[in-house]
This record gives sequence, C-alpha cells and structure tokens, in this order.
Amino acid sequence: MPRWRWEAAVLFVALGLTPPAAAQPLPPADPPPARKLAPDRPPSVLGAPVAVQGEPVRPSADPIPTAAPDLPPTPVSYNAPPAARPRRAAGLGAPVAPGQESVGSSPIPAATVDAPTRTYSPAADPVNDLLARRSKARDPLPGGPDDTGPRRPAWKLTDTLEGVMGQRGEWFKSDHAFDGFISPVTNPFLFEDPRSLTEVRPIYIYQRIPGGQPDFQGGNAQFFGVQGRVAVTDRLSFVINKLGGVRLDPGNNSTFSDHTGFAELWLGPKFTFIRNPEAGRLLAGGLQFQIPVGSGSVYQDTGSLSLVPWATVGQTFFKDFRFGAVNTLATGGYAFGTTSARSDYLFLSGHVDLDVMNRHKIYPLAELNYFLVTTNGNSQPLIGSEGRDLFNFGGQAKGNGLLTGALGARFKITEHAQIGGAFEIPLAGPRDLFDYRFTLDFILRY
Repeated sequence: MPRWRWEAAVLFVALGLTPPAAAQPLPPADPPPARKLAPDRPPSVLGAPVAVQGEPVRPSADPIPTAAPDLPPTPVSYNAPPAARPRRAAGLGAPVAPGQESVGSSPIPAATVDAPTRTYSPAADPVNDLLARRSKARDPLPGGPDDTGPRRPAWKLTDTLEGVMGQRGEWFKSDHAFDGFISPVTNPFLFEDPRSLTEVRPIYIYQRIPGGQPDFQGGNAQFFGVQGRVAVTDRLSFVINKLGGVRLDPGNNSTFSDHTGFAELWLGPKFTFIRNPEAGRLLAGGLQFQIPVGSGSVYQDTGSLSLVPWATVGQTFFKDFRFGAVNTLATGGYAFGTTSARSDYLFLSGHVDLDVMNRHKIYPLAELNYFLVTTNGNSQPLIGSEGRDLFNFGGQAKGNGLLTGALGARFKITEHAQIGGAFEIPLAGPRDLFDYRFTLDFILRY
C-alpha cells in the first residue's frame, strides 16, 4: 500500500477519537486590531471614545437592551454641590445622566455638558478708558444711560447769586415768612420795613404848621403820592420811598405863597442781612438816594443829591402771650448832601405793636421819631428851620432836634390789602414846621 494511504488512515482514526468542538473551551478572543485610517484622512480631534467611567469603549457582543431596567430615581438636592459633568459617550444621540442610559431617559441639557462659549475680551486701552470717563463727566442727564452716580455739580452764576442774595421762590413775591409783622405808619419815607416786599403803597400826609413859626406863620403842608417795592429774592429788594406831589400852604400873614408841585424822588436798594422766622428776628440795611428833581416852588430841587445809609431791625416778643404777640421795629440812618446846598440830619424811629389775639388782623401801635439837623445848608439862608422828611430847605437849623410820638393802628383786610393810620404830635425840641401830623396809607402787597 502506498505511503500516503497509510497517513490518511491514521488521520481518520485520530479524528474519530477526538471529542466535538463544542465541548472544548475556546481561548479568549483577542480584540480586533484598530482600524487604520487612510493616510489622507486627518486624525480625530475628539480622541478615542470613552465610557462614563473613563475607560475606553470596547465593542460588545451583548445586544442593546430593548427595555429600561427599573432603577430608583436619582434624588435631587438643592444644597448639594453640582454633580460632575458626564463625559460624552461613543454612542449616537444626546448624552444622558449616569445611570439613565436606558432608552427613553431625559437628555442632559447642552449647557450641562458643554462649557459656555467664551466671549472675546480685548486688551484694556488706557486712552479709550480716559476718553470714555471724560465723556461721561459732561453732566449727563440724571437717570440716563450715562448717569454714573454722584458727581461734582457744575458751577452756575445764578446758583451762586441766589445763595448769596437769598432764595428767589416765585418771581417778585413778598417774604411771607413774617406775616405777623406790620409795616410802620409814620415817617414813611425813612422808617423802612426790614422784610423783602413787593407792594404798592399810596400815602397821604397832612401836617399842620405852628402859627408862631416865623417863616410860614401857620398853614399846612401835604403830601400825596405812592411808594413801591419789588422783592427780587427773600433778602434783596428795591424800594421807591418817595414819589408824588407836595403842597405848601402858608398862613395868611406869611410872605410865602401857596404852591403845589412834584416831590423829590427817593429810592434805593435794600438787603435783609438777618432773617430768622423761628426767632422772629430781622435785620436789613440799604442806601437811599434823595434826588431833588421836584418843583422849586415847593423846595423840592435843593442841591444835587443826598445819600442816606440806613439800617432797620425787627423782633417779635411774647409769641405765646394770650392777648397776642408784641412786634418791635427800629430804624436809624444819616442823610448827608453831596454838596453844601442841602442840610444834613440824623434820624431815629421806633415802633411797637400788638397782634391782637395773634389773629393777624388788628394791630394797635405806638411810634417815636427823632430828627437832628447836624449841618446847615446854604440854599435858603433866610429860613431858620427845616422840614424833616417833607422838605430840605437848605436852611439855618443846625442843632435843632425834634422828638415826636404817634398812636395809631393797622388793619389787615387780608394779608394782601392793609390800611393804616396814625396821629403824631411833638414831644420835645423846637417844632419848626411841625404842630401835628396825620398819616394814612393803604398797602396792596403781593
């Protein structure tokens, strides 16, 4: 028998004695070699896919489960720190939370898996920052998009003037913080109210001349005119003290005849230096210009000009007094001519009133006035007297001082309409042209 036949017979016998292949264990299969990428394909930037636990994903022969196993719900704690972000799985579809890999689980939001996109932040430019700050400092509108909060206010001339000159409030409105006060009645051209007021005040004065007066030998002098005041702020105001006409009617035996003509023009500024409504205290001062632009027939054209610096103070007492508060006023000043044609004189005035029952309606009052001629004028050397606030003769009356007293009242119809009157007589000193005087005024105040 040929040799090859013997070998085939031995192989057949050996195969018949060997057990089936299914009964023998197989060695573990090696993982298939990684697929090589084509030379022209770029490598993956994501890297090898990984499982949740961080191990490389291996192909699995287990079939994909078709039903989700019963797993307990993951407890949610609002105080616990956030769970670590799961890594992307190799399988397709949206990533799911650990333990929720089964089909039908809710996907994790993209913000949980992917980090937020970074915004580009250019490098700081100091020049641009400086320009931006300067642009915002140009007084932006309050509450606007450029409003950066508190900043130094811009300087304004009107604010500075208002701070120095007082608060303006409503245009030209009187200072009504002292409505318990009243204006004086007598010596109306020189006795000034310390408040800043806006008003029109018609005035009538009748003055009897003593019969024994050597120059005019009786008769009378009258004034009919108006005053005006304008309040710029609660401290600053301007005053027209004397504007109107004068009538001089001498006695029958006088060498002088009766005449009527325009009076001098007196005006000037007033400023309230102290204004304390709580304490009821006022202090004001000003400068009056006595301009002799009136009629020469009634001695209203003497010289060229007199300057009168003055000051006035007001104070309220006994505010809680059951019968009413007591108000006091006092004024002092000096009139000196710019030339020797006019007489110079000193004047002082005082006032006290009672605000009956503090109702601001009825005010009985008492007033004192004192005039002292300090320098003779040279306009009328034949006249040996002076006319106080009605006339400046420029006469020879140096050293003559006259003190007068007055009783009267003021009634407030309203705060904007008031009427006042007083009767005045000499108390001490040479009477000159003053036997007695009656003064009546009516105030229309804003």
